[in-house]
Amino acid sequence: MTDTPKDPRIETARRNIKMAAALRDMNLSEVSRQAGMSRNGLGQFTAGRTTLSYANMLRVCDVLRVPVGLVHRHDAITESRIRFFQTLERLPDHLAQKAIAAAQEEFGPSD
Repeated sequence: MTDTPKDPRIETARRNIKMAAALRDMNLSEVSRQAGMSRNGLGQFTAGRTTLSYANMLRVCDVLRVPVGLVHRHDAITESRIRFFQTLERLPDHLAQKAIAAAQEEFGPSD
């Protein structure tokens, strides 16, 4: 039996969850407990020994106050990006459109 290649998004999620926990000054056991998982559940995932169900991933992201969409993106977990994403999620659509237009004017259109 051959090993299946590792999905780079999973590896990125492992690193990003550790960084997000550190930014929140939380250890992985505490995040696991607050997410309703076993005490070592998240530590086992971040060490690459287990997988994490999508439901548990959502709960971990809720505890860490990180949008699940950022967890799988390389270099996405910084305090400023998390705060920006949280702010953007709360904006009414008309203000989000203005923010997008301003960003496009400053940085050019996105792909």
